[in-house]
Amino acid sequence: MFESRLQTAQVFLVLSLVVALTGSVVLFVGPLAVGLFCVAVQAALAAVGCYLYADTKGYSGLIGLPIGVGLGAMGALLILLLPDQTEESYIAEQKRLAREGFKPSRRRKDPGYEVLDPDPSPYD
Repeated sequence: MFESRLQTAQVFLVLSLVVALTGSVVLFVGPLAVGLFCVAVQAALAAVGCYLYADTKGYSGLIGLPIGVGLGAMGALLILLLPDQTEESYIAEQKRLAREGFKPSRRRKDPGYEVLDPDPSPYD
């Protein structure tokens, strides 16, 4: 259905955000039962989205479940801050290093050191 797990996670997180906004409006102006149902569905959608997002970053998906339930769609921001733990294959690493070797240096060229003549001594 989707091209990658990341896109699936994004769909679940966007749906969670939409249902959370709808649920908060319904809690203020509508029936309480419908508002609470929307909040519960939002937590479930966010948990699935954070599960998939944590899995794509190389973490156990189970770390995303409590983050999604507790923080909702904003839990994805917490997962975004975590460092990427996916392992790079040996071939991909070699290709990346080869590309880096062909890039020009970002620093200025070091002009080197100049050898200066010693100052004349006043005692000569």
